[in-house]
Amino acid sequence: MSMNPNRTSIVLVMMGLSILLISVACSEGLGTQKATAASLAQSSAGAPGSIEPVTSAVPYPLGLPSALKGRSVYQANCASCHGTYLTAVEKTNWEAQKNLPQEQWSEVTQQLVKENRQPNNPLWERKVNPDFYSADWRFEKTPGELFRLIETGKDRFGRLHPGPSGKMGEGWKGAIKDNRGGQLVATGDPIAIWNVVFYVWSRSIAGASPTRFTEAWNVYSQNCNVCHGTLGKGDGPLHKTLQPLPFNFQNYKAMAETTDTFLYWRISEGGQWTSIPESIQRTMTPEALKLYVHQWSSMPAWKGILTEQERWLAVDGVRSRTYEHE
Repeated sequence: MSMNPNRTSIVLVMMGLSILLISVACSEGLGTQKATAASLAQSSAGAPGSIEPVTSAVPYPLGLPSALKGRSVYQANCASCHGTYLTAVEKTNWEAQKNLPQEQWSEVTQQLVKENRQPNNPLWERKVNPDFYSADWRFEKTPGELFRLIETGKDRFGRLHPGPSGKMGEGWKGAIKDNRGGQLVATGDPIAIWNVVFYVWSRSIAGASPTRFTEAWNVYSQNCNVCHGTLGKGDGPLHKTLQPLPFNFQNYKAMAETTDTFLYWRISEGGQWTSIPESIQRTMTPEALKLYVHQWSSMPAWKGILTEQERWLAVDGVRSRTYEHE
């Protein structure tokens, strides 16, 4: 079938406009260090030559932590004080099926009851805060800080956490247990604590709605994937055209020491900022700011493109690249 000459001209013009728009976006919206260095003052928090600490008191995970695996660890060690947190899918299934015969239960509800996590179970009534369904508690914390609080019984702010014996300031290192096949086994393995950290971290996402993870992933895939890549490794289709290269979100050390508040601010402001507001700096350690904060970034400011809600979804999308979730 031959194409109408006029239609061919229109297509070629549209293709030319698309290429021009992409070029403008990459030169302005995704400006490189060379293009922007002359107009920006170097921040005191600019990136140093290396972004890896020589030594650290935190045994960062070598692989991907799992919120899914953290559920059984949480139930064995934390639920008696903090209560049980169902996902939105579990809550929806339970409400629809709790009065039905067991043979009519879905696999989700059957698993919920099998793990003895059903609502109104007096074993798992919440006795202490925070409410992990609320995202507010985690915005000015880091996964690394939560790890330290569980492992050692105290964090950098002097807050104390009860240990296995109930003593405040007593750490769970070497005493945390994992419910494997119904048998409690003391692991002494830091990955069990990391799994709990990300299980708790993800409750406000998993409990929000059955589609919350999907919504977060959609915002990430539509706006961040092209540079940061599907898995967040900084290897998206455009990554070789950018300088500096996009950040690797699977740098677990960096992400474990970064607050959601900082991520939201960074996504909003892009790479063209000259200083970090004090209120944002206070949420991060000075060491983390020096090690992991890059001023010269090719990322555009998303505050004029994405809504506030979409930017928070982008934060959850970035975080979801750093752990296995349900």
